[in-house]
Amino acid sequence: MQEILLLELFSRVYRRLVRRLAPLFQAEGFSGTEILVLWKVHKKGSLRATELAGHIGIPPSTFTGIFDRLVARGLLKRVPDPEDRRSVLVRGTPALKDFMGRFTVAVENELRSIFKSLPAESSRRILADLQLILQYLDREEGDGCGRVQKETN
Repeated sequence: MQEILLLELFSRVYRRLVRRLAPLFQAEGFSGTEILVLWKVHKKGSLRATELAGHIGIPPSTFTGIFDRLVARGLLKRVPDPEDRRSVLVRGTPALKDFMGRFTVAVENELRSIFKSLPAESSRRILADLQLILQYLDREEGDGCGRVQKETN
């Protein structure tokens, strides 16, 4: 089945890239999951803690420990959610902005090194195809199972 092969290839590429980037994470004293949390907050601005855990695909209880460590390092902060008193928003600090500026340069340099032999046309095509897949998935996330919910009028 071609769809299963596609999923397997995505998984294998992801694992290999993370393995290649892991020394950068470790040099900064972070796990891959912690870097993913920092990246999401840096890109999104602020998110509810439960929403962020869901985006990353980890249980809220696991996220709490990660969040506590990143708060202790001065990169994230807890902010009360003005829309829901029971919820906490996760926000970056100025230290996160500084860190991500520096760290992104190191990651980009490593990725450039990894992909240096990939022809430019292949790189452009892969990027366009992945963006198309994401657009498709965004449209299809109607019921959480990859199928569009039927609209009722």
